[in-house]
Parts: sequence; structure tokens; C-alpha cells
Amino acid sequence: MADRTAPPASLVCFDRRFLLPLLVAATLNPMNSAMLATALVPIGRAFPQQEAIAAWLIATLYLTAAVAQPVLGGIADKLGARRTLLGGMGFLAAGAVLGAIAFDPWTLIASRALIGFGTAVGFPCAVVMIRQRSEHLGIEPPARLLGLLSMASSASMAVGPPLGGVLTGLLGWRWVFLINLPLAIVTAALAIWLSPADDRLRRESRARFDLPGIALFTLAMTALMLFLMNLAKGVHVGGLVAATLLAASLVIVEGRMREPFIDFRLIIANRALAGTYAHHVLLNFLLYCLFYSIPQWAQAWLHVPIEQSGLVLLPVAVSSSLASLAPTRGAWGRAMEIAGLLSLIVTSGGLFLLDGSTTLAGLIALTLLFGIGNGALNMVNQQRMLDHAPPDRSGTAAGLLRTAQYCGAILSAPFTAYLLGGHFGPEPMKALGLALLPIAALMLLLTLRRLRSA
Repeated sequence: MADRTAPPASLVCFDRRFLLPLLVAATLNPMNSAMLATALVPIGRAFPQQEAIAAWLIATLYLTAAVAQPVLGGIADKLGARRTLLGGMGFLAAGAVLGAIAFDPWTLIASRALIGFGTAVGFPCAVVMIRQRSEHLGIEPPARLLGLLSMASSASMAVGPPLGGVLTGLLGWRWVFLINLPLAIVTAALAIWLSPADDRLRRESRARFDLPGIALFTLAMTALMLFLMNLAKGVHVGGLVAATLLAASLVIVEGRMREPFIDFRLIIANRALAGTYAHHVLLNFLLYCLFYSIPQWAQAWLHVPIEQSGLVLLPVAVSSSLASLAPTRGAWGRAMEIAGLLSLIVTSGGLFLLDGSTTLAGLIALTLLFGIGNGALNMVNQQRMLDHAPPDRSGTAAGLLRTAQYCGAILSAPFTAYLLGGHFGPEPMKALGLALLPIAALMLLLTLRRLRSA
């Protein structure tokens, strides 16, 4: 006789043993992006001849991940998620060692590219494993699993700066890179021990990729970054023309591809989805500008020790995690979306108040508000994407949402480098607030207009 007290199959098959390696792998990319925030000042001192090194180190990881995630998702579909995850950990380990021994800025940037590629396997491999197990059970993927992945990513991003601060302050900035070696080994061991084995490879298993689209996207974003990072020296018309032509070529080429890297046809045909992606680019642009400027300002202006400067972003982990649990639909969902946008407006306005009299408690209060917007709005955009994407294109739509996130992060790097210019006194931070406040206000106005017309 069947045991009536037995838990549902979905709970048994998606237990802690199954989830542990997936959650650990999913945290590696956001954690690495965040750990660097507290190490940028000492890295800048180590390479004083390279003014733009901070922007390149930030953007390289995101540009690599933006390209790698859809590609690695295809590899995981064809060759197996566990194989792909283990291969990614090999790249991560190589990037860790290269960063630890880097002797010039370009070696350090190459290390970040390897780390970006290696950590990009986490999310797509987790989604593939969850989908395959759900199909095996004949059930829909439990919604709580994607919520757990999102919560783990938000929490690890907020924990990254304190961890990076401790490593940099006690052991030196190279440990922000080298720490990935034990992380890669532990993640690989967990995957071998706990993750389901992949099916045997078939000869016809061959992943197809839109190489022209990938190349044009990479070149267009790189050209745009070069243009933005040289604004301090004057407007470089050639760089702007190159970025524009490459972007136009990307749209034309992708429109002719059967399986494009960026599906512009899907975006153009679905205005609600296009609006979600645009909102996500702006949101992450604003979030990453705040994320990278606040710890550096605390170090340079408040003279907070490096090992403690990351703690100012620790409240983000608390408020982000709590906000991500809020409803994303109905009246409460709308209220939470508006609250998240208001928190970003207040945070952007709060940059005007930063000066020598600012206390650490005041800065922590500012980051608590910042976390509300981070947690609530990322979940809202994810839900809107799922609501508006065609059911048979949900995977593509999810990949595009990640690409939108990385685009916002990539653009934030040269923008903050241009505005702050390595100087973190009150005036540059006020300039950043002056730039971010209209963006947050515009997002709120567009959201209110959308909610009224719904």
C-alpha cells in the first residue's frame, strides 16, 4: 500500500541534494561581478598608467557572459548540462590562476574574460537540469526553483563586496581572482557528486550557433564602450559611427537568421516584451552605477578600510532577498513595483547628500533602499517577461532578458568612469546622482502610464 504521507514527487526529485550544486553555480557570476567593487581602488593603484582599467575589468566580465550564456545554453542542451558545467569550472579555474599572476592590465582583463565565460555556465545549466528532470517526471518546472535561483543570485551579489573587501584588505586584491580556484573545485565536486549524469553523446549532437550575430554584438558593444570611455578626451566621431554601423548591421543580419543570437523579430512583434527589455536595461544600468560607485566612495572619501568598505552593501542582500519574495502580480505586485522605483529615486537623490559629514549609518540606510529596488524590480521584470513571451519562445525570451541585464551593466562601466574619473569627492557623486535621478523618474512615469492603461 502506498504511503499516504509521502511527499509529492516534485519535492522528492528537486530536493536539497539536487539543488545545492545548481544554487552554488548560479551564484558565481554575480558574486564575481560584485567582489571586484571593493578591489578597484587598489587595482588602480597597482596600474596607475591605465586610467580606464576599472571600466574594462567591469565590462569584460559582463560582455563575455552576455555572449557566453546563450551559447553555453545551447551546448548544455546538446552535450549535457553536467558536462558543460564541469567545462565551465575549468575555464573559471584558469581565470583564477591567470588573475593571481597577472603582470599587466591586459593579462588581468583576459583573466576576467575567462572568469566571465566560466561563471556563465551556472544559470543555463541549472535551467536545463530543472527542465530535463521536470520532463522526466511529466510535470511543469516548479516556479519556486527559478525563484530560489534568482534569490541566490541577488544575495550573492550583495555578499560579494564584503567578501571582496575582506580578501583585498587582508590578503591583497589578487585574492579576488584567486578565490575562484577553490570555488571552481568545490562546484565541480558538487556537480560530480550530486548532479544527474548526462545521457551518452550522440554523433548527431551538434550545437549550432549564430556566429555572425555573436561577432557583431561583441564588436558593437566594444565600439560603444570605446566611444564612451574616451568621452573625457572629446567626442570621437569615428567611434560613434563605427558603433552605429555595427549595431545596424547586427539588426539586419539577425533579421535574416533562422536561429538568431538576438531575436529582434520577437522583440519588434511584441511591444510589451520590448518594453520589459528596455526597462531591464535601464534598471540594471542604474543599479550597477550605484553598486560600483558606493564602495569606492566609502574607501576614498570616508576612509573606510578596504576590508570594511564592502559591508556598506551588505544591507542590499537583506532588503533584496525580502523584496524578491513580494508578490509580482495583482494589486500588491503593482504596489511593490512602484515602491521599488521610488526607492531608486530616493537612492539617486541621496547621492546629492554625500559629503564629509556622511556617517556609515547613513550610507547603510541608503543601500537598504537600493536593495528594495534591486530585489523587487528584477523579479517584476522576470514575471513580466514570462507573462508576455510566447509559450514556445520562453527560453529565447529568458535569454534576451539576461542579455538586457548585461547590456545595462556593460554601459554602466564607462559611464561611471567618465563621470567620476577616479575622483570620489562630493561633486562627482552629485554628478552621478544628477544623471541617475532622471532615469529613475522616467522609469516611474512610464510604469505608472503602463499600469493605468492595463
